[in-house]
Amino acid sequence: MTKILAAALLLASFLLALPVIESGTSGSTQLFQAIGTADGGGGGY
Repeated sequence: MTKILAAALLLASFLLALPVIESGTSGSTQLFQAIGTADGGGGGY
């Protein structure tokens, strides 16, 4: 159960950091979008 919570926290913080990372590096946006959609959420991006 602890691992699930840790994974959820990691994923949440990663998704929160995505816009900051994307604004800093314009070349990697496609990669991050691919990862986001592969995660099954997409987050509305």
